[in-house]
Amino acid sequence: MRDSRKNYLIVGGFVLTMLSALVIWLAVLSGTTQATSSYYLEFDNVIGLSPGGQILFEGYPVGEIEDIVFTRGPETSVYRLDVTIHKDWDIPEDSLAIMTQASLLSSVVVDIKAGTSDKMLVPGERIPSLGSTNIMTAMSSVATKLSNLADTSLTPLLENLSGGTDTLTTFSQDAPIILNNVKTFTKQLTTATTRLNHILDQSGGQIETILGKAELASGNISTLTTDFHQTRKQLDTLLLSMRRLVKNNEGEIDHSIADLHHTLEVVASHIQEISSNLETTTWNINELTTDLRRNPGLLVRGREFSEP
Repeated sequence: MRDSRKNYLIVGGFVLTMLSALVIWLAVLSGTTQATSSYYLEFDNVIGLSPGGQILFEGYPVGEIEDIVFTRGPETSVYRLDVTIHKDWDIPEDSLAIMTQASLLSSVVVDIKAGTSDKMLVPGERIPSLGSTNIMTAMSSVATKLSNLADTSLTPLLENLSGGTDTLTTFSQDAPIILNNVKTFTKQLTTATTRLNHILDQSGGQIETILGKAELASGNISTLTTDFHQTRKQLDTLLLSMRRLVKNNEGEIDHSIADLHHTLEVVASHIQEISSNLETTTWNINELTTDLRRNPGLLVRGREFSEP
């Protein structure tokens, strides 16, 4: 009888010793035995965060979220996150805490980007924070930017295209008037040159010096006249080509601009629906990823359907 009680006592003591060792080992692994310091963060939304979530410092786990408190102010409302950080971990005062998500199926965590200041935060102070940078927020931001692009960029583009076509048409109408003015000036310049040569011939030897200078000037004017004629021909060819181009393609240009204007109006009228669908899709994806994190087995067996 005594031997039986002694055996029971030895076995019970051994079991208690092993249970105590297991509890101590689990406490060491979870990090609850380390001394910590308390800080707090503030975010405008805490989607994906919950008490017990990890706090990273440049990707390295240094603490966890203790509590999340919603604070409603007169103008804005924020979520206060009370966090604990390893006591021997220094945080520069210009560091920045960001909500981030490594991948689509990973959980949302708070990552602290290290600052460069030599002054460290004192326990109990606020760690500067920035908004969420997860995939869902990024997709919502893309939808908003698409809507702003339709409102601010597409309409001025249509106005510029219409104005450029009007300017080109006006220039083609004024081209014949410019060409007639050039021809008139050329004729007047030729007449003046002929009269000057006649006067110099009648002057005889009294103005020999003037003749020499006038002859040189006449040669320069003749060269200039020749160059001007060549320039006039090139200008005539260019204006004629532009006029033909505008005339031959006037209907196609107007039709293309009309089609582009109609297409952009359709896109602008439906951009709000596109933005709404994108936002709905992001929330559905967020719900799917949340369910997969809670129950990865849904990928294999799916979700059971129940009759309404």
